Amino acid sequence: MTYRALLAALALLLISPVKAQQGPAAHFFVYQVNPGAQAKFEDGYRHHLGWHRSHHDPLVWYGWTVSDGKRDGYFIDANVGEPFAAFDHRIDVEQDGADFKASVTPYVTPQAQLVYELLPQLSDGTPLENRKPSATVQVTYFDLRPGTEARFERALQAARRVLAVTPDVLPHTWYRLVTGGDRPQYMLMVARANGASYDTFRKDIADLLASDQNALRDFTDAVRSSTTESWQYHADLSNLP
Repeated sequence: MTYRALLAALALLLISPVKAQQGPAAHFFVYQVNPGAQAKFEDGYRHHLGWHRSHHDPLVWYGWTVSDGKRDGYFIDANVGEPFAAFDHRIDVEQDGADFKASVTPYVTPQAQLVYELLPQLSDGTPLENRKPSATVQVTYFDLRPGTEARFERALQAARRVLAVTPDVLPHTWYRLVTGGDRPQYMLMVARANGASYDTFRKDIADLLASDQNALRDFTDAVRSSTTESWQYHADLSNLP
């Protein structure tokens, strides 16, 4: 390589945003949009994403609106696919917080900050980590009885084997709660293109385990309660550097 070409390559590295490393961390932030503030919130959030872009933030940010269930209308954003340490090295945390406070905080009421760990060994697809979000996502939370995690994950392994031979299957991604809520808790995200996807695939975990009584028993004994909701993806309220 010539001296001039080497200088050009080094310059390109210096001006290009640094890509975050891959990892299992998944940070979710939940907000209730204040009454009558939806338009102002969306404008403010887009402005805040502009701050991230102008500062060459390498972290991915997805944005969704909850479209049904008890939290209908809530906004959820998330960073996924990096090591947990990535949040220790965010771009200018002080200015980031100040811009968020000015642009977004007046229009929302924060509800939760949840940190999950991706479970690739139980998942049969990772669209978010691959930066391929679906138009909607069906999200189910499972609250477990303490001490049943091993039985629950054993049941999920059996369910994954069934999914591998099931036609018209949709990507199932599993996460385990690390901090931010009651434990043990797991979250399942099923990527869906539209409402018509329910016509071709509507099996829940119990359906998948119907022919495996031992796995079904592990599953039902472990789960204390579950709740499901749908999220609508907003590309204009997301940032995928």
